[in-house]
Amino acid sequence: MVGRQFRISAITTTREGLYMTKIWVKGLSVSLCAVMTATSLAACSGGKEAASSENSGSGNAPANAAGSGKLSEKEREVKVTFPEHPNQPVKNFALVQQEIFKQTNIKLKFETVPNSNYNDKKKTLLATNNLPDIIQIDMSDVNNFGSTGVFLPLLQYMNKGMMPNFKKFWDQYPDIMKLTADGELYGFPAIGRNELKNGFGPVIRTDLLQKHNLPVPKTFDELLTVLAELKKLYPDSTPFSVRKGSGPIHQLFKTMAYPLGSGVGGGNGIYFDKDLNGGQYVYGPATPQFKEVLGYFNKAFSMGVLDKDYAVATQQQWTEKLTSGKSFFFFDNSGFALDYTKQLQKAVPDGKFQIIPTPANKTGQARAEFYATTLTDKMFAISSKAKDPETLIKLLDWMYTEKASNLMSYGVEGVHHTLDEKGQPKLNADYVMKFKDGQPTPFYAMYSDLGSGKLSFTPWFANMDPQVQVEKLTGSWSPVHEEYWKTIADDKAYHDPYIDPPLTKEEAARVKEILAPLNTMLEQEYDKFIMGVKKIDEYDAVMKKARDTGGAELEKIYNDALARLKQKK
Repeated sequence: MVGRQFRISAITTTREGLYMTKIWVKGLSVSLCAVMTATSLAACSGGKEAASSENSGSGNAPANAAGSGKLSEKEREVKVTFPEHPNQPVKNFALVQQEIFKQTNIKLKFETVPNSNYNDKKKTLLATNNLPDIIQIDMSDVNNFGSTGVFLPLLQYMNKGMMPNFKKFWDQYPDIMKLTADGELYGFPAIGRNELKNGFGPVIRTDLLQKHNLPVPKTFDELLTVLAELKKLYPDSTPFSVRKGSGPIHQLFKTMAYPLGSGVGGGNGIYFDKDLNGGQYVYGPATPQFKEVLGYFNKAFSMGVLDKDYAVATQQQWTEKLTSGKSFFFFDNSGFALDYTKQLQKAVPDGKFQIIPTPANKTGQARAEFYATTLTDKMFAISSKAKDPETLIKLLDWMYTEKASNLMSYGVEGVHHTLDEKGQPKLNADYVMKFKDGQPTPFYAMYSDLGSGKLSFTPWFANMDPQVQVEKLTGSWSPVHEEYWKTIADDKAYHDPYIDPPLTKEEAARVKEILAPLNTMLEQEYDKFIMGVKKIDEYDAVMKKARDTGGAELEKIYNDALARLKQKK
């Protein structure tokens, strides 16, 4: 009980501090640029003094390991687990990790898991409390496991002044409070810098639209009409293809339910609908609007437009259909349009995938969400059983310095990048050109070689800026890119994502308890309606059962949590 009382006291102090800090920021107009400038100045000093400066953002900040000027006096191996994306294979102890070792005395050993299996593996590690030193988690993991004691609680260290670099972000972005559970922070959030905005969006073969004089669809109904026309013209085609169709929440629903008028959030069915009663949380699968979504996919399936294998298609199969010329449309990460156009043109020289403005749904609305480009719910948690947790705290806090972020996003200064007259990293052309023919793209090949970027272990990441630099240096940048980013910038349907409010320990436990049987029940039903095994009107009974089984209670839990958070601001 003593430990719990101490933590609550620390948390109360932090909340008060956050409130006071918000007022101070408004009064003095402090910006992230000021934070970055301060960090940059620290990075300009040499040797031992530079290392000390970077960790002296607070009067109570700890000094680096005595004598060495490094974070750890002795060499230390730290095991880190995160998902390995198929586009960016992980090289253990890659160039960035080698430099981190030189600067900190900490050797990062990556124990990655294939992206497709990561959630299952992560749940096993969390349930058995068999964690590496550091593991990538998200907010659902915090809600489900934060109270079990598997993660190291962080606010006590910040309150002691041991996280000065991260605290600048804590003060800058009050929404980080939404990543807490019961007032405690269990993970260092991945934060983006200078990111271009995109998200799930509609991508179609615009060359085929032009060739056959077909209009750019302005509504979702028009989209099906256009795809049906393409099916007539190319009978052996699969006009609309999908990846990762199976699971408790289909990829179809994750990407398209919200634009079609309903939603499923990050995968548990709960989402924030800004258009309902001024904005509130809704359990999507238990609403009439979701029945309309199912009806839309059923229509696409029955017309022969939607891939008949949508429920079992892998990402590799999806990619092959799109880049071989067999499929013409997807609604997913729209950035794939740029990669897939290049691959498609090997088979179809004039082929072009391009994003189009978000179509209007049945209510006449066009709506879509950007990906989180600054504050994300991806976090890096420290195991509560890790040895010498204070060194791990120092490591992760150091990663929020501009010097470390430059290293982990652009590689080693003077080798892989230099700083321009404004102090901004510019990739070295000679290094970049080694990846001109890299697969699946030059920038992913470079990120893999460096061990850098958003898909690696990088708490403060730059992703789009180095990507654009690589594309321009290798000649990959083209009018297709210009058109892509302009279309998104001009599309008023997009808005920034919402971060869910923090739940109490009891609420998180109840959500977990509700979702287990609810997901199992619904997972068995979705495909029956899409494939026409059951008539759409029969979903009314499923919808009622979903609400009675816990859907309505989930809405209350999240809306109560949101109201509670608003009262504290």
